[in-house]
Amino acid sequence: MSTIHENDFKYLLVGNPNCGKSTLFNRLTGLRQKTGNFHGVTVEKKTGFVDTVYGEKELWDLPGSYSLEGNSEDRKLTSDIILSRKQNDKIIFVMDSVQLERSFQFLISIIDTGAPILVVLTMKDILHRRKINIDIEKLSKITGLEFILINAKTGENCNALKDKINNPDNFKMGNRIWKFPAKEEKIYQKIIQSVNSDSNRLVEFAILQTLKYENNPNQSEYLKRFSNLFNPATKELIVEESKQGIFSEQEELVSKSIYIKKLVTSSVTHLSDQNQLSIDRADKVLLHPYFGVGIFLAIMALVFQFLFTWAEYPMDWIESGIGILQEGSKGLLPQGPLSSLFVDGILGGVGSVLVFIPQISLLFFFIGIMEESGYMARVSFVMDRFMGKFGLSGKSFIPLLSSAACAVPAIMGTRTIENKSDRMTTIMISPLVMCSARYPVYILVVGAVFTSERLFGIFNLQGFVLFLMFFLGLLTSLIFGLIFKRTLFRESASYFLMELPSYKMPSMLSIAQNVLVKIKAFLKNAGQIILYISILLWFISYYPIDDVQIQADSETPISTEIENASGIKTSYAAKIGKVIEPVIEPLGYDWKIGIALITSFAAREVMVSTLAVLYEIEDADEENPNLREAMLNDRNEKGEPLWTPLTGMSILVFFAFASQCMSTLAVVRKETNSYFWPSFQFAYMTILAYVSAFLVYQIGSVLGF
Repeated sequence: MSTIHENDFKYLLVGNPNCGKSTLFNRLTGLRQKTGNFHGVTVEKKTGFVDTVYGEKELWDLPGSYSLEGNSEDRKLTSDIILSRKQNDKIIFVMDSVQLERSFQFLISIIDTGAPILVVLTMKDILHRRKINIDIEKLSKITGLEFILINAKTGENCNALKDKINNPDNFKMGNRIWKFPAKEEKIYQKIIQSVNSDSNRLVEFAILQTLKYENNPNQSEYLKRFSNLFNPATKELIVEESKQGIFSEQEELVSKSIYIKKLVTSSVTHLSDQNQLSIDRADKVLLHPYFGVGIFLAIMALVFQFLFTWAEYPMDWIESGIGILQEGSKGLLPQGPLSSLFVDGILGGVGSVLVFIPQISLLFFFIGIMEESGYMARVSFVMDRFMGKFGLSGKSFIPLLSSAACAVPAIMGTRTIENKSDRMTTIMISPLVMCSARYPVYILVVGAVFTSERLFGIFNLQGFVLFLMFFLGLLTSLIFGLIFKRTLFRESASYFLMELPSYKMPSMLSIAQNVLVKIKAFLKNAGQIILYISILLWFISYYPIDDVQIQADSETPISTEIENASGIKTSYAAKIGKVIEPVIEPLGYDWKIGIALITSFAAREVMVSTLAVLYEIEDADEENPNLREAMLNDRNEKGEPLWTPLTGMSILVFFAFASQCMSTLAVVRKETNSYFWPSFQFAYMTILAYVSAFLVYQIGSVLGF
């Protein structure tokens, strides 16, 4: 590691998954954070800024991990950053106070690297509720590290933590608390003494790891990073000693586990097990192979009911605000192309982006609650048996469920899947799960062609259809997962191993901050695409203009001017739609729906603003009654209603399966490092969408729907 100025450093936030690390990150940084990818790697990083006596310093929230070894991409990245850190970089190690044994396995490895560490114990509220006492002074004396107990959700003791972060003396290189059995330790010390006198703890750690894994081909990538840390003579000695085979990874794990259990037992006092009995009772139901699945599906059904009903009011407010801006802008600009561009193209495009925010925010909010409470891990556990029938493990379930928000981070999330066959299968099927980008299309179509009557006196019909679309996407993804596992990605079955986190009361502050970060990312990425395409759509719908010039002082509404000047039916958009109409007519679509399908391949949400422009509705969003009315009043060439429940179902099915997301295809290209797999994904999903929509419409027509 290089020597740098003592004030030139950053903080690395490290810990197991579900240890409260993200909540602490949000507490320390507030909204002064950004997301992006690590250089050269597609793993997402969260970077924040912390005020210190040295000024504002970076805080990196590293992917959660259980050790420095492993094959998954996020675990390798965490290991790489810790082992290649700058000399003055400081590690804030976060431990779940209720899961100390699990955390100590990871902490011991980091101690052995010689990193400066400050240990933060979270879940103080749970310790108090369960009447558990931790002897922090004893842990500090044994490990040689500074410990502090906090409640990141409420902020209790967080000011004291900030004071400790400000003092570099609180970041210490801990004691090497665990050692090999006598024979192995003697050999290890012999090799250490053969190294030059300027060796450091990282070199000793490298020797230790090489001794363990020299004859293990599965750890060859892990060992490569140590190749330059010691001289050839030391390397030769390590190879010679490791041939004896006495350094067993399994024996080390057992020996270390026994040591940690003794350490924790001597430092933790349990005053009551009543809460544990309650947890055991809850898990008997939530982890039941049948009841557990049923409860999860019921929860998701309620989530979609809430998405359809709770978002209605804020969406109306956003819609009204955009409408007021549009009306005000008309009075400031002379009527004509410029006014229409700004009012219909730009403001209409912005409105079609902003109106999605309530629904997406609610979705992220509910997923955040399930993740922080510890329920999401239990869903993965209970779904493992179910997904095993489709050739996948429970590790694939979290990325699939994450696709309900967006397929892009879900596909990135497959990096935690160590089995390559499972990972590739999950990447290929994740976009089939209903994502948030489909909601505006579904809400528009469902709201237009289905009534809001009640089913069973509980469910809103529209919300029920929305849930069915989610279920259809999830079921189809599993079916294709089975097909791919038995054809393209055949490999031996993988195992699913995870330690269930304790139940926690979710931090509303942390969830709110995460929702804000994700909404900002949505507006920055999808919002720009939608705005550009909205402007393009305005252009091809407005032009060509007839030779008759539009008078600037005309009192005729802009929409009427467009009709008089050229008319939507003679625009460039209409000409494009007419070309593809014969191909999509068997699906029940006309040229206007065809235009919407083409533009939505850039981003599914664009279909809403496309239809709004084509139907000449200014305040473009899926809840607008004028747009729905225009759709219901539309007629085909035979004079029959175009938008019927059958046409609506055909469109819903098409959007459920089609790969209409350039961002998803781009991230598949990065994750697979291949152009073949995104091309294959686009082809199979488009064919599936067309054939399914064709069957729905044609069979429905024959049956008289």
